[in-house]
Amino acid sequence: MSSNDLVEAPAVRRDPPSRTPSRTPSPAPALAAATLGFALITLDTSVVNVALPAIGADLGTGMTGLQWVVDAYTLVFAALLLSSGALADRVGAGRAYGIGVVVFTLASAACGLAPGLPSLLAARAVQGAAAAVMLPASLALVREAYGDPGRRARA
Repeated sequence: MSSNDLVEAPAVRRDPPSRTPSRTPSPAPALAAATLGFALITLDTSVVNVALPAIGADLGTGMTGLQWVVDAYTLVFAALLLSSGALADRVGAGRAYGIGVVVFTLASAACGLAPGLPSLLAARAVQGAAAAVMLPASLALVREAYGDPGRRARA
């Protein structure tokens, strides 16, 4: 029998097992992240409202400028909130939340360092966009972590 007489069996193709671990977040950290995100967004709004007189005096702006300090954030936040939820669904809630927190933090630093009203308004608009990403992503994290509707409602 020669080596040409041997017939090889066709190779069986097997897909490798999935190496992607489950991405379901743990309930407690997901709830903590959602709470932290909501607290950051709420705290920012409260702090700015309390600091408006000092901002006006420091930047030499009147009521119209101060109104835009609040509105730059609010308008961008409201305009992007729904589409940011779709973005969080596409890229993943954890990734969207992380990006939102980083951008929000950097924009907060830019607000604190703003030399004038135009740069403050730009930084506030970026903060609003980051907050619009954080909020739906944090809620999606809670939804993923708490599969049971009763536990999710209590969370």
